[in-house]
Amino acid sequence: MRKLLLLLAVLMLSAVGTAQATTTAPPNDVQPAPEHVLTWFRDKAPATVRSHGSEAFPKADTDEVAAMSVGAPQKTAVLGRGISPNKAIQTSERWIAPIYSADDPVGAISVNFDAEVAKDEIVRGDGRLSAAIARAEKGVVFLWDSQLSAWFALRESTVEPADTAGAKIILGAVPTVDFLAQRERLLTSSTPVPAAPKDVPAVTVNEGRNLPVTLALILLAIGVLVGSLVWLRSERDESDPEPALPETAPAIRRKGIVGARESKMRFRDSGTKVSVYKSPKKKDKNSSGLSDD
Repeated sequence: MRKLLLLLAVLMLSAVGTAQATTTAPPNDVQPAPEHVLTWFRDKAPATVRSHGSEAFPKADTDEVAAMSVGAPQKTAVLGRGISPNKAIQTSERWIAPIYSADDPVGAISVNFDAEVAKDEIVRGDGRLSAAIARAEKGVVFLWDSQLSAWFALRESTVEPADTAGAKIILGAVPTVDFLAQRERLLTSSTPVPAAPKDVPAVTVNEGRNLPVTLALILLAIGVLVGSLVWLRSERDESDPEPALPETAPAIRRKGIVGARESKMRFRDSGTKVSVYKSPKKKDKNSSGLSDD
C-alpha cells in the first residue's frame, strides 16, 4: 500500500513539473516556415532588398547591394498594449530573415502576411539585428514593437534589445514583467520616446557638435581680418615720406632772423649818445654874417 502511494506521489509531481515547463516556454518557438513564406523570401525578398538598398545601405554601392543574399526566415511576435505578458505579447504572421553581404550579416528584412499575401515590408541595415537573427537560437523569439519602431528578443523570462533602436530603450536583459511596465510608462507618459531609426534611415547632421567649430572659425576669421588691417596700416605709415614744410617756411625763418637783427640794430642805434653840439666842419655863410654883426 505504501509503495502504491509513493508511486502515485511521484507521478503527480512529474505531471506538475511538465505543466510548469509548458507554461514557461516562449509563445512562439522557432518553427519551419510554410511554403508561401519560403517562396516569397526566395523569389521576392532579394528584389525588395535591392529596391531599398541605396537608403538602407548608404555606404554600399549598387554592385554590393545586388550581391546581397537573404537567409532563412523566422516567425516573430508583436507587442501590444498592457503589462501582462499573455496580453502584450501576441502571435503574428510577420516573418524576419537576415541579410548577408558575402558571409557578413549586415541587415534584416521582415514582412507581414495577411491571408498569404505579403505586405508591409521593412528593410533595415542593422548589423546587430542581422547577427541576432543569424544565430537562430532555439527558444528566442523576436518581438516587433510598431509603436517604438524597435526589435526586441524574448529569451525565456527576459527581454533584451535586438537592434540599435531597442538598445536606446533598454540596455540589456530585463525581466519581461519589468520591461512591459517600463514600456507602458513610456507610451503613456508625456516624455517623448527616444527616436528610433526609420525603416529607411536618413542622414542627419549633428548641429550640437558643429556649433563650437563654427564659432571658432568665425572668431578666427575676425582675428585674421583685424590683424591684416593693423599690418596694412603700419606698412602704410612706414612707406609714407615725412611731409615737407611749405616753401614759405625758409623765407619766414630768414625774415624772422633778419627782423631780429634789424630790431637789435635799431635798439643799439637808439641807445647811442647824441651830441647836442654842432660839429665844426663847415661854416655857414649866414652864421658868419651874424657873427660879424
